[in-house]
Amino acid sequence: MTMQHRRNGISGEPIVIRPFAEFKQDKAINDKRIKIAHIGMAAKRIADDYPSLARWFCLRIVSGREFLVEEALKIAGVDALVPTRKGDKIMKRHRIIPAPTLPVLPGYVLVRCVPSPGAMVGLRRFERVIDVVGGAETPYRIPLKFVNKFIEKAEAGHYDHRTPDPADYHEGETVRVIDGPFASFPAKVVEVDAQRNRIKVDVNIFGRDTPVELDIAQIEKV
Repeated sequence: MTMQHRRNGISGEPIVIRPFAEFKQDKAINDKRIKIAHIGMAAKRIADDYPSLARWFCLRIVSGREFLVEEALKIAGVDALVPTRKGDKIMKRHRIIPAPTLPVLPGYVLVRCVPSPGAMVGLRRFERVIDVVGGAETPYRIPLKFVNKFIEKAEAGHYDHRTPDPADYHEGETVRVIDGPFASFPAKVVEVDAQRNRIKVDVNIFGRDTPVELDIAQIEKV
């Protein structure tokens, strides 16, 4: 859209008035380009090209969207992983419904990438991602031995539904995580579900409480 500006009866140069909708569209396109560029910095190909620099990180995401985020990250070229477990079989209308496949760590997705400010920004801004555990500036780098052991135990069915383990934990108790990506960190018990062998805790990572649901076998008393 253009308008003629007149001063003292003399027409000046046309003034271009840019429609607001067009401006918003251009901004959205530019934001998308930046987002793609940032997530590209966390790409698997970079981690594969520089394996000595690649590290494992943990993303806190919207609970219930673990597999969706994992797939979306993979489509975007990021090395993402959600270790799984088998839940309990369900009896419904005299029929046994097969045990569902569930994430071992609800609300979390593991990613492997070469750390950089751009990569962390890209991961943090990814759809349905709440934050990078430890924060984007000082993300928690999961020791490789913890990741390998965690994956191995998940694939072996160690976290699958089973007869309740003996457990004597109570709300507010301080415990230590001994297995999985958060191994070695102290935690405080929030809720115990002994029948499912599950326990909710707040894991203290670098002074920040991170809510996590674990298998009871993943913690010990201190």
